[in-house]
Amino acid sequence: MRLLAALLAWSLALASPLEEARAHYRAGRMPEVLQTLKPLLRVYAPPEEALLLAGFAQYRLGQLEEALFTFSRLVGLLQGGSEALYGFGLTLRAMGDLEGARSALEEAARRGYGEAEGLLKTLPPPPPPAPKARKAPPPFRAEAGRFFVGEKPLQVRGVNLGVALPGRFPAEFPEGEALYRAWLELLSAMGANAVRTYTLLPPAFYRALFHHNRLHQDRPLYLFQGVWTELPEEVGYGDWEGPFMEAFLLEGREVIDALHGNLRRPPRPGHAHGDYTADVSPWTLGLLVGREFEPYSVAAYNGRHPGRVYRGRFLEALPGASPFEAYLAEVLDRLAQYEWEAYGTLRPMGFVNWPTLDPLRWESEATFQEEYELRRARGEAVEPPRAGPLHEEDAVSLDPTHLRPVPGSPLSLFAAYHVYPYYPDFLVNEPELAPGRYRNYLARLKAHHHPMPLLIAEFGLPSSRGTAHLHPEGLHHGGHGEEEQAEGVLKLWREIAALDLAGGMVFALLDEWFKKNWLVAPFEVPAERDPLWHNLLDAEENYGLLAATAKDAFRLDGRAEEWEGVPFLLREEGRFLKAHADPEHLWLLYRGPLPLKLYLDTVPGGVPVAEGFGAEFSLEIGREGGRLLVEKGYYPYVERSHGLPGTEYLLFRGFTKPGEGPFAPFVLEPNRRRTGRDGTDYPRQTYELGALKRGEDPEGARDPTADYALGPEGLLEVRLPWGMLLVTDPSRPTAWYAPEPIPIAGISLLLEGTKPLRFAWTPWEAPAFALRLKPLYFRLRDLWRGGP
Repeated sequence: MRLLAALLAWSLALASPLEEARAHYRAGRMPEVLQTLKPLLRVYAPPEEALLLAGFAQYRLGQLEEALFTFSRLVGLLQGGSEALYGFGLTLRAMGDLEGARSALEEAARRGYGEAEGLLKTLPPPPPPAPKARKAPPPFRAEAGRFFVGEKPLQVRGVNLGVALPGRFPAEFPEGEALYRAWLELLSAMGANAVRTYTLLPPAFYRALFHHNRLHQDRPLYLFQGVWTELPEEVGYGDWEGPFMEAFLLEGREVIDALHGNLRRPPRPGHAHGDYTADVSPWTLGLLVGREFEPYSVAAYNGRHPGRVYRGRFLEALPGASPFEAYLAEVLDRLAQYEWEAYGTLRPMGFVNWPTLDPLRWESEATFQEEYELRRARGEAVEPPRAGPLHEEDAVSLDPTHLRPVPGSPLSLFAAYHVYPYYPDFLVNEPELAPGRYRNYLARLKAHHHPMPLLIAEFGLPSSRGTAHLHPEGLHHGGHGEEEQAEGVLKLWREIAALDLAGGMVFALLDEWFKKNWLVAPFEVPAERDPLWHNLLDAEENYGLLAATAKDAFRLDGRAEEWEGVPFLLREEGRFLKAHADPEHLWLLYRGPLPLKLYLDTVPGGVPVAEGFGAEFSLEIGREGGRLLVEKGYYPYVERSHGLPGTEYLLFRGFTKPGEGPFAPFVLEPNRRRTGRDGTDYPRQTYELGALKRGEDPEGARDPTADYALGPEGLLEVRLPWGMLLVTDPSRPTAWYAPEPIPIAGISLLLEGTKPLRFAWTPWEAPAFALRLKPLYFRLRDLWRGGP
């Protein structure tokens, strides 16, 4: 026996941690399983098998909270398959949540996990639905600058639930209860105490929230439920009344019915549907109506409805309120009346707002008409503002303080703003706000609204290669690695907390590939295929706590291991070249003399760098830096000015096609020149998109701002987001061209001294993707779990 024990110890010493953990698990040594797996579980992205082994070991040791987090991590990241769902259900069953267990085990059984079917038979039948009854008002109030649950103040630490997985548009909701439940468990474990939905989600979400909060009665997740509306574009921006308002109110009433578990909603395009039977009203802290309203729509309504006023049963618009403020007062009041009459209860209410419509005036943010007149007076060759809807940032306002509950009303109100540090322009330019622009803006906002509670209903920073707006204190709209994103978001949260605001809600749960940003949206063509690929140049696609990346995406580290199965494009004495495509990047692996000089041909035309080869792009990378240049005629912008020094700007030309050169820098203009109301000029800011940065991805995370890595044995690894090559849709390969983008069969590459090389990739109709927790999740967990 001693010899066998010694041989076992010797073999375990030679095994990998996973192999050793498997052996311990087979032998029933659960503490040793967890001890062996510790190094693997400390990283941002542990192997799936390590999490599975750890979860079942924790379960068998009775460490149920730990097992619940581990299985939530697997199920919430779509990992571990039916085995993870089984473990999730097993753990929920042991914790007494039989209905939550049922949903997970049923999903595991549907996926063929036989043991789940047996376990389901041991569960009692679901309880019959409880009869609906009138309720007392829930113990929620919004007053004195904060939210209250009973007599206890609550500072909201929330997360916005965008739930569109890659390949889907926002109304294509996930349907599985277990997935929503796992996401809620992850957010609760992170220290969040609230979640927000923008619209009515499928019934599975509300069942998941109900069962989560029944299990965690000491730390429930409160809900801010949105009532979404689009603009009334079919009837005109000024016509919010009549049928449009009734449709808006119908949406709100159905939302309220769903919150009380009392709605059967038939299928309807763009809407969730089904039987809503889970009563989550005891945890619904607030109702948030509307969206970030466009200023031109608000101005049009005000112009068409002068003198509109409103006084209702619970709420009134004060004298001096604008017509649109009175309109919103009526919407809120009528929804409050409905909930009171149908269910005998109310909750705090507010409407969605943003700095574009804040009630403060900013000298640095002139209207387009004011800017035009100032520039024309100094002799600039400027055109008057175009006709049609104009997106002004400081021309019209929505002021929540112009609404108030009528005397004796049980209704309370709060102000909800989406506030990011880099937009609108006054948050970058306003001299009064510097330094500490974000904090100083929030302080001004709080001072105006006090004692009305101020909720920052969206805040965050994206981890993206592209930058859509530059900020003088480094809080840019994109251009952050994931570690830098975490640092920046924590800084924003600390500003919110230090000002003792009612709370803040991080944007967002996950990276959503369907989203669009003004700077690069024109290059995502056709728009209906945008969710099928991940644009790392688009900041809007990259806010998530959960990264949504290409499945099996390479790690940028300059090493060859992940490239083993990729064929050579070129292999000769002293150098080789490989290429790989995924839904995010064109990847290159090169060994040879540096700098690498490579020409890329994507569409007809281009610089004639060799006989029969016209290049649209020139790539050069050395040890100290790299650069991607674009053929000048193919570059979608042209430099213009208004006739005086300092008035230069980039004019977007629309669809272009290449000429014969020369190559030019690929420059973007994220901050346009602005002229303040006092005549102060705030210069434009540009950056060279094609300037390439050396770097590596952290273990288990990503630095999207890194473009190439130099590894051992002279390897150079490069990744280029598709948008940098003006590939407008890699899923059905399409490239920018005039008069419209054209299909391409691949990319031709030319190395000095070789014949042209051809690289083509397989198109896709459903993107292969993976989910992963970003560093931001873990940093917020460290901060929030230590809070109240």
